[in-house]
Amino acid sequence: MNPLISVIVPVYNVEGYLNKCVQSLVTQKYQHLEIILVDDGSTDSSGKLCDELSLTDRRIKVIHKVNGGLSSARNAGLDAATGGYISFIDSDDYVASDFYESLLAVTASDRTIACSHIVRVDENGVITPRKDPHISGGRISSEDFVRELLLHIGDVSVCSKLFKRDLIGSQRFDETKLNEDLLFVIDLLPKIDCIAFTGKVGYYYLCRTDSISSRYGKAIEDMVGNSLLFRRIALNIFPELDKEANRFVLFQHMAYLLLIPDSMQNKDNRLYQSAKKYVRRKFLSEGLFNGFLSLRDKIILCGQIFIPKYLSKYYQKRH
Repeated sequence: MNPLISVIVPVYNVEGYLNKCVQSLVTQKYQHLEIILVDDGSTDSSGKLCDELSLTDRRIKVIHKVNGGLSSARNAGLDAATGGYISFIDSDDYVASDFYESLLAVTASDRTIACSHIVRVDENGVITPRKDPHISGGRISSEDFVRELLLHIGDVSVCSKLFKRDLIGSQRFDETKLNEDLLFVIDLLPKIDCIAFTGKVGYYYLCRTDSISSRYGKAIEDMVGNSLLFRRIALNIFPELDKEANRFVLFQHMAYLLLIPDSMQNKDNRLYQSAKKYVRRKFLSEGLFNGFLSLRDKIILCGQIFIPKYLSKYYQKRH
């Protein structure tokens, strides 16, 4: 018996990309799909295009809703999904023809998350492979998966993965924060036994010049608080990962302090002041002798104690 996979696709102002995304889904080798297009209050012709696409394939369902953001759209899709498996696809990305076939092939139990290899592709079609220790396939324990996330080696994206519906249950995305994939995976940690990798390139992540992730914003600010949350939950389950967890939090604070615009580096910015204080308070005890931080990271963190504004200006000028 072929299980039904509910594919949830949030749609917002992607009229130039949506057709390619949907075509990569309807032409899958594995055909037992429920494709849910969630029009999240698009102001271009994306909503109309969703309706037109639904007329071409009976597996396509459309939800129109008031704009609420990516997490809100995914949650609407989860509420409407009827499949035994759940997949999340971003509407400007696309997948390989054997994406679901290969994911199902490595799904061993309800407590397994199947994961495909993800690559970046620009608008000219140029592909940038991602360094992935599991490009050849295999499986790892949930502890090793958490360790890799803490070391920024693992793939936290929900889009490259296939979830058993029973694993997700009533869990939903936090609509008040960004870095939503990390937060979603964090909540699943106690339910996961292992991560199984297909060993195939399956997900193509489009790097758009106008993407919200390509500029400073709430996502960069939220990663500071989210790092502290992730450490607390991870150490509650795997206390032996303390050095990796300390490294993760310091690294996220370091990145925030490098990326924040000069105009926001002032005494009235509580998050900025808090991040500086955290680095000053924790670098010596949790960073200086932490083998999971590179020498470059340690030099930057040390510099952020004394000259944070200079370092951010220098970094932003070069990048």
